[in-house]
Amino acid sequence: MIFEQIDNGGDRNFGYVIGDPASKLAAAVDPCFIPEFYVSRIRALGFRLHYVVCTHSHQDHIGGNDYMHEHTDAVVVMYKDADYFYDLEVEDGQTLLLGELPLFILHTPGHSDDSMCIRAENNLITGDTLFVGKVGGTDLDRGARLQYDSLRRVMALEDDVAIYPGHDYGKTPTSTIGYERNHNPFILQPTFEDFVHLKQNWTEYKRKHNIA
Repeated sequence: MIFEQIDNGGDRNFGYVIGDPASKLAAAVDPCFIPEFYVSRIRALGFRLHYVVCTHSHQDHIGGNDYMHEHTDAVVVMYKDADYFYDLEVEDGQTLLLGELPLFILHTPGHSDDSMCIRAENNLITGDTLFVGKVGGTDLDRGARLQYDSLRRVMALEDDVAIYPGHDYGKTPTSTIGYERNHNPFILQPTFEDFVHLKQNWTEYKRKHNIA
């Protein structure tokens, strides 16, 4: 498998290139701000762009899709009922085949209703659901509840699953399920009420713990 993390610029956005060597098909995940780079990079690797997959429908993740529609024949993939155009919808638990490489879909609402994570082998692209040492923004009611439950599902994965977030907000650009389970302050909160309390007081928590 080809798997590359791309610095998109913007608000420290990350995107990803996934490639299946057997079929020479590739997927671009969240190719916002620099979609032309993804097209040229995939061609340079000797692959053909087949899917454009977006972890959710916020503009800083879908902003490259218009370019992709105009300049490639890639299929835009979003979670079902996303508030944005797509060519192919996916659902929780679905396997999206990139040639012979399975991409597993995990619905993780909270940051947005259509948020999803994509697993390629032992790599999990978490979008704005889970960052390194942090989590994505939500309201303090329904969104927080959905995110809390989604994170519990994510944390049920194996310790050695690598986490690849949608933004470079942590001390490192990647992490693992095991590390986040033991160190991420949001994951460590024992109850939903504690989780929301940390969200409400995150600025003060960061100051006290010297977190950027």
